Amino acid sequence: MEKLLESDLYGPVRSYLEGLGYDVKGEVKDCDVAAVRDGELIVVELKRGFTLELVFQAMDRQRVADGVYVAVPLPKRGYMDPRVPEMRSLCRRLELGLIFVGFTSRGAGQVDVAVHPKEASAPRRDKKRRMAVLREHGDRTGSANTGGVSRKKILTAYKEQALLAVRILRDRGPLTAADVKKLGGPPNAAVILGRNALGWFDRTPGPDGRRYLYAPNEKALAALEEYGHLL
Repeated sequence: MEKLLESDLYGPVRSYLEGLGYDVKGEVKDCDVAAVRDGELIVVELKRGFTLELVFQAMDRQRVADGVYVAVPLPKRGYMDPRVPEMRSLCRRLELGLIFVGFTSRGAGQVDVAVHPKEASAPRRDKKRRMAVLREHGDRTGSANTGGVSRKKILTAYKEQALLAVRILRDRGPLTAADVKKLGGPPNAAVILGRNALGWFDRTPGPDGRRYLYAPNEKALAALEEYGHLL
């Protein structure tokens, strides 16, 4: 494939992990691919080439995951490439998994696992970061993001919930936060609307003078238009 992108690796890797029974989502808390099965967390970092930066990223992910793979395109010479034994040896030493993704002439991706990871013994586990990854993974309703894409296109769980509130307010508003929640909005609608971290909502005093009425502004409606296909 010409001009191969990191995101091109995501589809084959995702299909492989889903075939093993994992729930797979892309771009979760800086992890290109996060896969969860029965409480086990597997992370895959995608790169167009086997680089030192990739190794550093993968070693950092060992602090949160039960197993970490690096995934790169299969070299043009395949396993005859003299770098392949060195890559496999380094991954084994660092307790990382190694995935090669090959592509047919028609662009179909094929996954070959050259090395399976071991649970890293050296790094100290970062329980807070691990729980943040698992929480973000669990809070998303689907797998709208492709691993390896531009950061500005990532649909986080928070943004997904805020977009749901925008859609309800667009169709039924202005409304109070409690009414947004009753109409199928996010459980934390009051926090999303009250804090307005994304700057998407305008508010005015309600008839009772105690509760605010919320409405989406132009920025919110533009975001709903931009991410509508992901929802």
